[in-house]
Amino acid sequence: MVVLWSPNARSILKNIFDYYLEVASRKVAEKMVNKILMSAHALCTMPFMAPHERTLPGYRSIVVSKTFKVIYRVNEGKGIIEIVSIFDCRQNPAKLRQDVLKTRKK
Repeated sequence: MVVLWSPNARSILKNIFDYYLEVASRKVAEKMVNKILMSAHALCTMPFMAPHERTLPGYRSIVVSKTFKVIYRVNEGKGIIEIVSIFDCRQNPAKLRQDVLKTRKK
């Protein structure tokens, strides 16, 4: 399977890097982004290892460092894992549904 990142997920990943670069250091920013990338890459061999996202039918989420959820969906027919969003778990969970549904309409 191949992992594809939506423009929205790429943008969020960049924002995460920029945030940690500003409040911590380049090393911390790289470490956080690398953890997210490694979690997404692990899905290539085990795309169904993460549970279904309760509020989003058809989507799954994998928690990274207790802080972020990588939200994705699997298209077995095409052999694609699409990363649609990265959600900060410290936010209101209702916001996750809004964000993912908003990007799906684009």
